[in-house]
Amino acid sequence: MEQNTRPPQKRRKVTRRQLRQRRIIGLAALLLIIFLLSSGCASCIRCACKPEESQPKQEAAVTTTAVSGTTAPTQATTETATTLPQEYLAASLPDSYQIPVDVLYQEPELPTGNEITSLTMLLNFLGFDVTKQNMANNFLTCAEVGNATFSQAFIGSPFDSSGYGCLAPVIVDAAQKYLKSQNSGRTVKTLNVNSFDDILLRIASNHPVLVWVNQDLELMQEEYCFTIYDNTAVQTTTAPAAGTAEIASGTEAAPSEAATEAPTETEVYWIPNATCVVLTGYDLENNTVTVIDPTQGEVTYDMEMFKTSYNALYKQAIIIY
Repeated sequence: MEQNTRPPQKRRKVTRRQLRQRRIIGLAALLLIIFLLSSGCASCIRCACKPEESQPKQEAAVTTTAVSGTTAPTQATTETATTLPQEYLAASLPDSYQIPVDVLYQEPELPTGNEITSLTMLLNFLGFDVTKQNMANNFLTCAEVGNATFSQAFIGSPFDSSGYGCLAPVIVDAAQKYLKSQNSGRTVKTLNVNSFDDILLRIASNHPVLVWVNQDLELMQEEYCFTIYDNTAVQTTTAPAAGTAEIASGTEAAPSEAATEAPTETEVYWIPNATCVVLTGYDLENNTVTVIDPTQGEVTYDMEMFKTSYNALYKQAIIIY
């Protein structure tokens, strides 16, 4: 039998470069295996070894969700009560703007209650469910003729056709008392501005404005109404031109006695056709303003005539924000 012999194969010679490449590839494969074990498999091993730790965490998440769902209304209420509204103002004055305010007439219940009716319209616009009768009965300060000025109280009664009226400070007081009764954080602000554009800017910022003007913009002069007699001067919140004039009565007593005993007479004046309306819109191109008059509903006036009447009524304007 012949012996099967093969010539010995020559071993392939490995160069140093090839050996270096093999080492690099092996090292990279080893690092990849280590990374996969540490990130994936090791995590699986931990979860499999300690299943009791994952369940409590899941229950805790469910509990947190349930508590959050029940406390959300309380948190919202707290934010409403503690976060005071801000007076947002538009960056510029657009050519026109109109605020949709529902009309509320003063008659027949309040034949002379234009001021408190206009305030009620503004409060209704802001979302408060209140009637003009409620505002007049419970929040409007009234006084008889001779006991106060028009800046201190509504003279007479808005339920009576013989009632006079009041100026802005009295309506500010009524608004503040109502908002306090509702635990509201809103602010009542008197607008002391020189430029009528500042009034229009409030309209463009969606703030209806209570404004005192003459009925139908028919200008009338102040008329003397009555005199208040008191040992102390009546404190007013408006200038004497806004319905009051103080006169010190003559006396021959010594200066010290005159200072303590002499009565002070306060002559009180009133513009017979003064009224309070809600300014809701304007149009610069047509030079008009839109108001809601509690006696007539929505009315459009010439802007220049309206400004003249506004100035004649001592530039009285109020917003609530």
